[in-house]
Amino acid sequence: MTDLGTADAGVEFLERLLERSERHPDRSRPAFAAPEYDKLSTVQQVGRFHDLMAAAERFGAVEVQRGRRDRGHLIERVRVRDPDLLARHLGRPTAAVVAQRARDELLPIATSGEAWVVRLLDEMAGHWARSESAYRLAAAEIEASKEFFMLLASISRLEARGLDARTFSLRATNDTKAFDRHASRLATVVGIQFGQPGAAADAIWASIGLERYSHPIHLKRPVIFEGEVGVLVDGNAAPFASVHPEMLPLLKMGTRPSFVLTVENYASFNRQVREMGGEGLIVYLGGFPSAGVVSLLNRALSTIGDDVPFFHWGDIDPGGLKIFRFLEQVLPRRPRPHLMNRKLVEEFGKPAMTDNSLRAIGESDSSLAELAMWMSTTKDPKILEQEAPDPRHPPVGSLAGRIEEE
Repeated sequence: MTDLGTADAGVEFLERLLERSERHPDRSRPAFAAPEYDKLSTVQQVGRFHDLMAAAERFGAVEVQRGRRDRGHLIERVRVRDPDLLARHLGRPTAAVVAQRARDELLPIATSGEAWVVRLLDEMAGHWARSESAYRLAAAEIEASKEFFMLLASISRLEARGLDARTFSLRATNDTKAFDRHASRLATVVGIQFGQPGAAADAIWASIGLERYSHPIHLKRPVIFEGEVGVLVDGNAAPFASVHPEMLPLLKMGTRPSFVLTVENYASFNRQVREMGGEGLIVYLGGFPSAGVVSLLNRALSTIGDDVPFFHWGDIDPGGLKIFRFLEQVLPRRPRPHLMNRKLVEEFGKPAMTDNSLRAIGESDSSLAELAMWMSTTKDPKILEQEAPDPRHPPVGSLAGRIEEE
């Protein structure tokens, strides 16, 4: 057999042929290619190339077709006859074999997470079997892939909540920098999994409870945070109070709130607490709520009675609806939409593109399912920024049992 190690041009040519076969394993016509003689600058290089093609043909891996008449001394095209034999001739396993080996090695890690992590592994193995990278990882990059799946499995088990990136990375992989190495591909995968494709990385990290640094929580009335030396933070402070998540164990209800309202955006939160009176508990989310905000809401909602109405006010756009759905799924009580309805967005909103990513919410039991389905299917949907309407009191008292938009 020809020495493959010295026949670089021929080896590269056959590798490309094999790659074409592997990328389209179900193609009806075998992969083929024509030699690029202009890249073979000497007679010796042409001779070595021809020798290698002849050896591959004798091995049963390819079929060599020569030119006619005065071009009979040249190869017109080389066609793959048997991809498996071609891989053996080149001294390597097929992409399908490499992909299966990688999947087998990664499967124990993937199965330690939720089912979607295994489905992702199967998706990636499918790409690897076609000689393609998956999320910028090749099948041969097994150690990097192990880190990636360790992080994903840990995220699926909700182990990122309340941790900064370095601490989470250390606990998941025993390497503080692993998260940074995989951050972009993690954001892509987790964004899709949690219904936020294309969202900013910070929003995705917030949705899984991961925090680079814990941010203070802004709130208004009627909670206090009391320690051994007395009241440390009073929610009645003007214009509002801020508390660090580490102080949440000190939370106490000052008086019974008439309602609970979460507000997505900072300008609207400021207007709500400055312009509206009342005795409701108002909490600023800052987009997708951080782990600290979720913990505070869990504590507050578990402390007050179920008869105290709970509302959320946010943008009427894909991101705002996904935040609302996130709150429905992670809190012990579901919020009711406040100033979030189709009538408002149709009257005051601006034109937008149909967003198919909202279809999952539209087909769910969410309070905003009808709005989400409209935004995901109509040809001319609109969106409404939260800052557009003026703040209002949520319905309480005799209206507490009704959704405002009804």
